[in-house]
Amino acid sequence: MYALRAKLKSSRRGAPNGSNREEARVLPKLLRRPVRFFSRLLSGDVVIPKNAEGIGCAAIIGAAILYGSILGGQFGSAVETLTAKLGFAVSEIEIAGNTHTTARDVYDALGLAERRSLISMDATEARQALTQLPWVGSARIAKVYPDKLDIEIEERDAFAVWQQGEALTVVEQDGSVIGGYAADVRLAALPLLVGKGAAALGSDFIDDVASFADIAPRVRAYIRVGTRRWNLRLDNGMTIQLPEKGVDEALQRLTIMQADLGVMDRDLAGIDLRFEDRTVFALTENARNSRDAFVKARTKAAKEIRKARGSRI
Repeated sequence: MYALRAKLKSSRRGAPNGSNREEARVLPKLLRRPVRFFSRLLSGDVVIPKNAEGIGCAAIIGAAILYGSILGGQFGSAVETLTAKLGFAVSEIEIAGNTHTTARDVYDALGLAERRSLISMDATEARQALTQLPWVGSARIAKVYPDKLDIEIEERDAFAVWQQGEALTVVEQDGSVIGGYAADVRLAALPLLVGKGAAALGSDFIDDVASFADIAPRVRAYIRVGTRRWNLRLDNGMTIQLPEKGVDEALQRLTIMQADLGVMDRDLAGIDLRFEDRTVFALTENARNSRDAFVKARTKAAKEIRKARGSRI
């Protein structure tokens, strides 16, 4: 730092003619008092108290302890405890926008069992903690002093239940997993997607089926088969096998057969629409037993008729 230069007036008495000003170096104002103190200290004009050495050592030790407590986290705990006892402990939480997220979920996510001081709580960290909950898409947190948290949650939109093996999860429309499925009546009406890849591709397929008004209300599950094609499981347990390509055409055929023959109301285990030139019907076990009994009775009756005709001859 450079010293300032100033023009000082010389004393009127004894000043030579033509030299009433001289140049002098002036320290910055910030340094003047320390320089004067050290000058007096070196010249012996300042008397150091006898206990100054002890006070200085205590200050150094105290600073070291404070620094160590900050690094070790004890300082924050002390502030937490002190401010909570002074009346800033969180005693009220107001939550809005939550349907599947409980107050207990929020309480645990914010760690309020350990951290109860409103002053020491970081709103940004708290918001990030809430967004880690399965159903929370975004959250807003406001600290209302002295002891209240105002929380507004925007939950994710559940689109379907996805089954892989025995595991059931709730997914969004793009297939993103929200969390595990619990027996909740609010989720009972969601479509059921089954199989690998069903969650990611289910939205478009469900939209396609929805355009067929006679079929869509009867569907209880959309089953992805071999990551190539779909089956439909109806409300009566019937399975509709769809082709890999030409799904709309196959569903149109099913619509016509339902209108003409009521095939979806028959005692059938399944209808195979994978072939363009034919439709294959699979009977239920009861239907097979009835059919076998009918065939057996018809065969027996035919034999008796032939036998009766032979006896006449």
